[in-house]
Amino acid sequence: MNGEQMATSSLRVAKRVRIKDDVLVVLRDAILGGQFAPGEHLNETELAERLQVSRGPVRDALATLSHEGLVVAEPHRGATIPLLSRRDVEEVFSLRLALETLAGQQAIKRASDVDIALMAAALDPIEEALTSGNRRAITEADMGFHDTLYRAAHHQRLEASWRNIRSQVFLCLFSRNTVATTSREVVLGEHSNLVRILADRDESGLTHAIREHLTSAYERLAQLYPD
Repeated sequence: MNGEQMATSSLRVAKRVRIKDDVLVVLRDAILGGQFAPGEHLNETELAERLQVSRGPVRDALATLSHEGLVVAEPHRGATIPLLSRRDVEEVFSLRLALETLAGQQAIKRASDVDIALMAAALDPIEEALTSGNRRAITEADMGFHDTLYRAAHHQRLEASWRNIRSQVFLCLFSRNTVATTSREVVLGEHSNLVRILADRDESGLTHAIREHLTSAYERLAQLYPD
């Protein structure tokens, strides 16, 4: 995206209430929505002008986004949108696999019937998004389902760790969904299977299903990143 494109792309003006948080939301949403190109430099002054805020909230937001892995901050150079490599994708996948395996093991022991019902209900937005064909909605619904799994684990530090990489996972999945979405049957079938196995309290079965589910998603994504 060149300077002219950036100047004409739409960024919602930040609200005056809780402006620091709102600037973060606006910029995160813009990055995840693809409004900034990989490798693009983010100019604090220009962003502040477009959002109609001072540079302070923008600087704070970029620091948070750097922690989330959505921008790369370098001394004296500012922030840029990262160019994801195959190694980046592999690291996100391997970390997510470790976290989600633990989430499944904890959910087997701690999930309530309400937790399982919420996971089942989270299938509906996935089905609706697949029907609409909206790639952003598909990614959001997919992530929302996995949020319910982490909540069902009732493990605060595990859920915090998930939140730390969630934006990076979203970016990877959105990149994949922008190119090609897996079939409706596969997406709904795999997620429905996770709910069913959790309801059966089958720990080994859930561990295996999580590994299969995440590995297949990774393999489809890895095709976008040649060796």
